[in-house]
Formats: sequence, C-alpha cells, structure tokens
Amino acid sequence: MAHAIGLLGMSKVRNTAILPGALCVLALALSGCVSHYRVETGTPAARIRLVTNTDDNTTFNVVDATKCPKPPKPLLLGGTGKQLPAMGTEHDLAMVGASPEPPSRTRERWLVAGQRIYLTAAAAAAAAGEDPYRCAVGVSFVPLPGWQYELRYQRNAAAKRCSGQVLRLAGRDGREIEPEPDPTQLVFRGFEADAVCAARGLRASQPLRPA
Repeated sequence: MAHAIGLLGMSKVRNTAILPGALCVLALALSGCVSHYRVETGTPAARIRLVTNTDDNTTFNVVDATKCPKPPKPLLLGGTGKQLPAMGTEHDLAMVGASPEPPSRTRERWLVAGQRIYLTAAAAAAAAGEDPYRCAVGVSFVPLPGWQYELRYQRNAAAKRCSGQVLRLAGRDGREIEPEPDPTQLVFRGFEADAVCAARGLRASQPLRPA
C-alpha cells in the first residue's frame, strides 16, 4: 500500500534476487525492453535535474497514472552507471546552479508541466557473494511550466535504504532560487507494481496545496 511519508521518503531495499524481467527494466541495454519518456514540441514543460549519489546503475522513470487501475509500465527518463551502455547524446539543458554530484551521476531532462507526474528512482547493485538487489523510491509532484527542479536520489548502501526528494531550483523567469522542497510532492513505494495507482488514489483524497 502506497503512502505519503513527508517530503523525504525512505524505502528499504528489496533483498530478493532480481528476475530477468526486472533486469530488463534496470538494464536499459536491451532495446525494446523500455520505452523512453518524451515531451512533444510545444507542450508546456519544466526542466528537472536527476541526481544519484551512487555509481551503481540507477534508473529514473516516469509512470503514467492514467493507465490505472491496471499497473502501468514505466517510461525511461534517464539512467546513470558505469555498467550502462551509452544511451545516446546526453543533453545539457543549461539548468541553473550546479549538481551536488559529478556529471556521471547527473542527467537533465524535460517533463510535461501542469499535471501530476509520477517518478520512480532505483539503484541496482550486487555485493560480493550476494544476490543482486535494488532500492527504489517513488515521488510524485506537479511541475509548473518554465520552472526548474531537481530530483535527488540517495542510497545508503550500508543500511540498505534509499530516499528521494524533489527540490525547486528556479521559477518561470529562470532566476535561481534557494533550493526548497516542492510543496506538491508525495512519496510512495517505488518498487511495488501497483504503487502508482495506490498513490494516485491517496492523492485524490488529499487536496493539493496551491503552488
């Protein structure tokens, strides 16, 4: 069951072995396994910086909640990791400020604005002598047209926990602001197949604070 747990969410690692189907989502190398998220030209949009604190394979996905109640498939927004093959040209969107992580752990992407977006972030790893595992978190929020945001995914490998938070970086005028948590965000369990649909139901019962 999904639930809102404040502006900074914590999820425990799934300690089970990753099945081939799950690897297909995480491994990005297999074309056809994952569809890419696209923003059509002329659509009101916002920019988001995707940041991870690990060199292990990390994927950022957008999930279309309009497909509920059937669990929707993720659309790949971006990925990082030394073991990931090249995913094409990495676009620099000239976002404000500097990433808290090096370029290899940072991606900049467009998001459709003006509607609630459901994002998941997950890092996969395999310690010596252990089965592969991943730690995932989900965050939904409502990006505003022309604004700039940052999604920070942080994994504590020792504790086998991870967290995610969306920060506002700049307003519609492009002027940098002091990073602050986005007031519309809700956190959910990113590793459960029906988590987005459950989170959507939770959000529908709670009015959004005006941005």
